[in-house]
Amino acid sequence: MYTEESVADEECAMMQEEEWEVLKSIYPDVCISNDAGPFGRTIKLEIPVELSPARSVTIVPTAPPQCHSHATSPLAVLPPFLLALILPPQYPLRASPRITSLTSTHAWFPASKIRDLHTQLAEMWTHDLQGVLYTWVAFLSGAEFFDSSSLTIINPSPSTLLPLLESYNTHAQDAAFAETSYPCAICLSPRKGRHCVRLACAHVFCRPCLSDFWASCITEGDIGRAGEEDVVRVVEEEEVKRWKWLRAKRALERDPGMVHCPVAFCQTPVPSPDLGGEDGESGWARLRTCPTCEFAFCAFCRRTWHGPISECPLRVTEGFVVEYVGLAEGDARRGEIERRWGRGNVKRLVWKYEEERMNREWMSSCTMGCPGCGVHVEKSVGCNHMTCVKCKQHFCYLCGEKLAPSEPYKHFNTPGKNCFSKLFDGHSEDGFDWIE
Repeated sequence: MYTEESVADEECAMMQEEEWEVLKSIYPDVCISNDAGPFGRTIKLEIPVELSPARSVTIVPTAPPQCHSHATSPLAVLPPFLLALILPPQYPLRASPRITSLTSTHAWFPASKIRDLHTQLAEMWTHDLQGVLYTWVAFLSGAEFFDSSSLTIINPSPSTLLPLLESYNTHAQDAAFAETSYPCAICLSPRKGRHCVRLACAHVFCRPCLSDFWASCITEGDIGRAGEEDVVRVVEEEEVKRWKWLRAKRALERDPGMVHCPVAFCQTPVPSPDLGGEDGESGWARLRTCPTCEFAFCAFCRRTWHGPISECPLRVTEGFVVEYVGLAEGDARRGEIERRWGRGNVKRLVWKYEEERMNREWMSSCTMGCPGCGVHVEKSVGCNHMTCVKCKQHFCYLCGEKLAPSEPYKHFNTPGKNCFSKLFDGHSEDGFDWIE
């Protein structure tokens, strides 16, 4: 004989079964177990916390003076809550579910706030509800317990928790991708994510199509369609080697500062150095170190590295400097030389070249070289009989001929010589030039 209470319990049992089936259909990965027990049905749920859109989480230390807070990269998922509860026979009409355990994986949720969360869940049940399990799962998985303005977690060891949260987020996203179907962007066939490749640009391709396409591109020398990380995941090892070789070749071809190693048996192309933000016009921009033979040399003179301050011998750089000076302003070849050697370096070498040229012209027109040691002498006043202060050689300032120390003025008194009677040529006898 059925009593009113037994009928009500039977109705509750049917409602519990129906609620469980609905919950499993909506959250199949959340529902872990549903076992009958002496005090009702024992249910275990594993509820991941989803953040939409992905947001950064700030982890604040329990004791601020000891360590600093940490901010994660944007996370889409947090580790799940483990919720164990008992549904009494009178649930959901006359009794509420009883939570026996509520914890968070990796203990990321502060233990001090678990009791508050427990209370929030308990207050959601009312007699007029058909069931509260779906509401609980939606509340936890939707991160509704967080303050909407910021996501802050208090933890005694932020540096330990940070990598755990980021690792779980990556693993969860990869698992979700593997179980989701995507249309291949090449063949348009729907494939599960486990058979596809998602590139850094977020486009998805099935692995066979992308492998064939990239293998064809690499064979033809087209390497600008993907990064190394994506290529390594898809194509064969030999194709990866060719891709890296083509990439290095292209980089060298685009590098205006590339030079070949001057060692005769090496000749390896050496790229421009990475100065790490330092001024590209500095002396260090000339340094090259061969990756094959490790010979360190100057890119300008091709000699052993002589430091960033010491200048190259002018005759070594004079070739392209003379060419640069001889070109018209705005000439395309001038631009090539500036890109290869550095605009500042070229301007500096041109200035030095012009200075040396003017010095040579002045030395040639205004001085006379000693025929004994080669030291140049400039005469300001006096006669044309000179005595070198370095080697004591006597010589004529007009023609540079050596003079006998015993008879130095015979050179100027001998008829028929070019310097006859020119002891004071170009100057007045009182030592001053006359200005007409």
